[in-house]
Amino acid sequence: MLFKKQRNLDDHYLDSALRGEQKGLEYLVNAYRDMAYTIAVRIVGSHEDAEEVVQDSFLKAFKYLDQFKRASKFSTWLYRIIYNTALTKIGNKNNVTFELEDDNEYVSDEGSALQRLTNSDRKKYLGMAIEKLKKEDQLIITLHYLADKSIAEITEIMDMKSSAIKMRLLRSRKQMYWELKKLLKSEIKEL
Repeated sequence: MLFKKQRNLDDHYLDSALRGEQKGLEYLVNAYRDMAYTIAVRIVGSHEDAEEVVQDSFLKAFKYLDQFKRASKFSTWLYRIIYNTALTKIGNKNNVTFELEDDNEYVSDEGSALQRLTNSDRKKYLGMAIEKLKKEDQLIITLHYLADKSIAEITEIMDMKSSAIKMRLLRSRKQMYWELKKLLKSEIKEL
């Protein structure tokens, strides 16, 4: 129900933006700028470059808004633009770098040692575990858990097969689990 309500709201403001109304454009920017920035900074690695990527991406999206077919959600279409713009910015897919934002949490296991840690400690350990992942896997984790994107949407954004996305998510979760277990075990010994 919430998803349908959000999609209807997006459609309303998309129509408004297509008519050139400022309220529609403002809504789209306000609704998606934070995740757009998170995706961009994970790829380009610097705050200044990420801000430039986000600005360029919104300009591209608004310029070509009339070409958006609504076959997918607006956010998926926008994140694909951001992804491509960020890759163009760094000039090479193989040199992707990521930065962990302060407010991101990816793993939760109630009753675990992780739950007993303070928020800053959680972020520290999650960041350390995420850094062990391949760069593209870090982005997939971000899109899936922070942006709440489905496998199909991530496939569209990153132009990868769904089987590859599923495998990377599975492998990344397992790797993060083992990295957190190693990190927390040594931390508990030190306490």
